[in-house]
Amino acid sequence: MSKARGQFVLAVDIGAGHVAAGLVSRSGKILLAESMATLDPARPGSLIERLQALIGKLIARAREEKLTLAGIGVGSPGIVNSDQGVVVAAGNLPELFGARLGEIFSQAFDLPVFVENDVNALALGEMLYGVAKGQKNFIVFALGTDLGGGVVLNGKLAPGANFIAAEFGHLTLDLHGQKCVCGGVGCAREWVSGAGLAERARERLPDHSQAVSLAGKREQVTAREVFQAAEQGDAAAQELVEEFGRRFGALVANVMKVLDPEVVVLGGEVCRAEPQLAGLVARWTRHYYFPIPKLPEFRLSRFSKATAILGPAAAFWAAGRRRK
Repeated sequence: MSKARGQFVLAVDIGAGHVAAGLVSRSGKILLAESMATLDPARPGSLIERLQALIGKLIARAREEKLTLAGIGVGSPGIVNSDQGVVVAAGNLPELFGARLGEIFSQAFDLPVFVENDVNALALGEMLYGVAKGQKNFIVFALGTDLGGGVVLNGKLAPGANFIAAEFGHLTLDLHGQKCVCGGVGCAREWVSGAGLAERARERLPDHSQAVSLAGKREQVTAREVFQAAEQGDAAAQELVEEFGRRFGALVANVMKVLDPEVVVLGGEVCRAEPQLAGLVARWTRHYYFPIPKLPEFRLSRFSKATAILGPAAAFWAAGRRRK
């Protein structure tokens, strides 16, 4: 590999099943990418140790290539106090609850560290390197197993007073819905998420549904099989997908009525796998939104698992600008 000059941020994106890491330049060029599974069944409780090992490996490679590091940017799921570098709560990753990642990594590697919520980081990545480049007012919906959000207003991330802004998956869609893990009732993620759609499918689809056939067993049906079955003309699956789009559109419309964005960015694994969702969501958003001539533009994120590290890299550069 040819030697690169200039400063890079060592960016780490922590997902529920996958961790991506690499060096990112200010212009968004990715070098020395590495990845690992988030959880290792053979080493329970080892996530932070394995993250340190991954970062250490990349730092060693950067030194070999004579690449200078400005610091480390980390994107983590859950509620993240970015001022203190602390993961307050982290959903399906209990080891990260209360983890002072900023302090741990800065002490281990003697580098500045900035930790941000993963979808907030995604929003900053979209503004700096992605489909929201040049936009100052936009919202991001990250639809995967769960549903996350990010908000940029007047060119700046809006994390909220307690770092819990844009928790779109926990807005109430049903006053009589199920109790959510967050303590609320009828949260949007119950329907508008990959896990939520899969659960509805397992409950409602008939035994002869194409989605059940594709999965092999009812209890193994995921959102992927539901979308595949709908595309193949399965009426029950099509009904579920339409309801999914309708609830998603209502959710987007509600958020838009509060924030009035220029652009709506749809990201996450489900949106990447099912790009036709953008049209379905836009149609139902129009149904529930004000009768004005033009909706904000809907754009699909182009970030993949491999390029998701652009989010925490952008968050690090943005944090540097705030410190100046």
